[in-house]
Amino acid sequence: MKKQATKSQHRKPARPVVKKRPNPAARKAHSGRKTEPAKAKAKPQPSPAKAGAARVVSNPAAKPVAKTAPPPPRPAPDKQQQYYEEAVRLFHARKFDRADALFQKATEGPNRAVAHHAQVHSQICQQRLRPPEVTLKTADDHYNYAVTLMNARRLHEAAEHLQKALHLAPRADHLHYALAATEALLGNSQGAYERLKKAIDLQPRNRILARGDADFAGVLEYPPLASLLHRDRFAATAPKP
Repeated sequence: MKKQATKSQHRKPARPVVKKRPNPAARKAHSGRKTEPAKAKAKPQPSPAKAGAARVVSNPAAKPVAKTAPPPPRPAPDKQQQYYEEAVRLFHARKFDRADALFQKATEGPNRAVAHHAQVHSQICQQRLRPPEVTLKTADDHYNYAVTLMNARRLHEAAEHLQKALHLAPRADHLHYALAATEALLGNSQGAYERLKKAIDLQPRNRILARGDADFAGVLEYPPLASLLHRDRFAATAPKP
């Protein structure tokens, strides 16, 4: 009988291990190579937003939207009529600023006829409150406008227009007289004296007129002006040489 071959008989002989000799040049090149630092692990990226999800972006620089105040309530019909009647009363009293405010309230009421009349009167009030445009060309134009300003106690403006009138008519005694009265109301005693003296020189009756004029009451204690107005009295009391 043939003997069965054992596993050890069929095993291939192991190859001898041949150690490679190190290459001195390769070792030298390997020793001079710089070692790279280990790369940092990448941080996991956040997962993308789900489809359809709203993305909220906050803007700190954006200003908050101011809420608009609701419009004021419209007045009732009886209140509208009350505003209109009170405004008409003020309109006839020439208190146009207060009347205009009430007319504007009446325009917001439900009665269209009252609102229309209130709107028309409001426009008239605004026209009356605007200063009129004045075109002055002649000396009389400046004089008449200056008298209006004097009555309104806008004395500096009145003096300016009287100066312009005198530039156009330098020998008009009534212009010198009016300017003297304006200077007296301003408290300028010397200016009132000089202008009144010129007015009297041009027309002597201005002396008598000025004696009863209340515009000169504040400067009557000024001696040159008092002597000018009452020359006959001062001449009688003056010592004779």
